[in-house]
Amino acid sequence: MEEGGVQAIDRLIEQFIDSREAIENFLKLINALQKTGILPLLVGIVNNLDYNLTFLAEQNAMLIRNVNVIYGVLSGKEEARDVSLTELIKQLNDPDVKRGLYLLLKILKAIGNASKEV
Repeated sequence: MEEGGVQAIDRLIEQFIDSREAIENFLKLINALQKTGILPLLVGIVNNLDYNLTFLAEQNAMLIRNVNVIYGVLSGKEEARDVSLTELIKQLNDPDVKRGLYLLLKILKAIGNASKEV
């Protein structure tokens, strides 16, 4: 082996010895993550990083749209008009209305459940 290669290996061994405590702590961390099942989860997240980031961006965009709609309604920019009971019932056939109503009911249930625990 060349002299430069031997010196490089000697420096690596020296750094390894100097970093012994940090390396031991790192290995303990890796073992703990493996035992708790977190390490496979992290590996899966990293392996699918592009998909996960795209999914989070889509969810974020949807959240922003929903907040804008809610803000528009609450700030009075969306005008609420008088509607008949028949018109309201017809709106229940709209899939978006059904989804929104279902989400509101889930929120109300969570609020009610949380109020019991207080």
